[in-house]
Amino acid sequence: MKNLLTTQQLREKYDPDSILKAIEQSYNQNLEKLRSSLNHPDSPLQKYNRDIQISLLDANQKRSDKLIDEVASTLKDTIYFMTLSKKERTSVTQRMRSYYSELVKNQFLRINYIMEDPEIGSPKHGSDPTPKHKGMRQVFEILKMVKKDLEFEYEYRQSLSRSGYLTGLQISMGKFFITLKSLGMNQKDQITLVQRLFDEFEVDWDEGDRENIKLSLQLPALENYKLTQQNIQKITSSLFSKSLNDNLVSNLVEQAVILKKRLRRF
Repeated sequence: MKNLLTTQQLREKYDPDSILKAIEQSYNQNLEKLRSSLNHPDSPLQKYNRDIQISLLDANQKRSDKLIDEVASTLKDTIYFMTLSKKERTSVTQRMRSYYSELVKNQFLRINYIMEDPEIGSPKHGSDPTPKHKGMRQVFEILKMVKKDLEFEYEYRQSLSRSGYLTGLQISMGKFFITLKSLGMNQKDQITLVQRLFDEFEVDWDEGDRENIKLSLQLPALENYKLTQQNIQKITSSLFSKSLNDNLVSNLVEQAVILKKRLRRF
């Protein structure tokens, strides 16, 4: 336990907050440029629109602005990676993955260490009967559920492929492609839209032809997004307890979902 860093110590070691802050800054600084690119007359996005309920007084421009803002919001992390060099993208992904992997591992080990001693709070006393510690029993039940989710996430992170200069883009573009698909945008226009964005932001990569965009970005992005959504949907069924009240279980599920969404950003 002495060599097991706390979460605060891990933050000091990897400084993930500086990257999260840089993502926010990059998005704010490049938002108008992004909106302009998505809203350009030659942008494939101009041919698509949602069936949004709006009043007769609303102009077509308002409908278009809503769509542009919706698509732009799915590219928050992507814009940051698009502005980095290949070397920088790889470094950021490796750093954040190392931070989250060590965080999950350390928290899992800490919980496991505590649960190895079932007599915490109510040690046996010779032949005298020891009354059940209801509070600690509930604590152990909660820890068991948190441990289960951390163990699942740790196994997932162990199976991740090696980080590369495209990993950040592949992970961050899933929601973007899902949104385009929900608009009914065909494959050709999706690839054209990505090409326009990459040209506009002068993205550093050597695989800019249409087929490589599909194979190197779109398919991995969709697969990553699908897997994460499936894992999130399974949380409710996997974190189940007859000993805890519904409100507490609901909160544990909510926290597990938040944790998974944050860890799966990189």
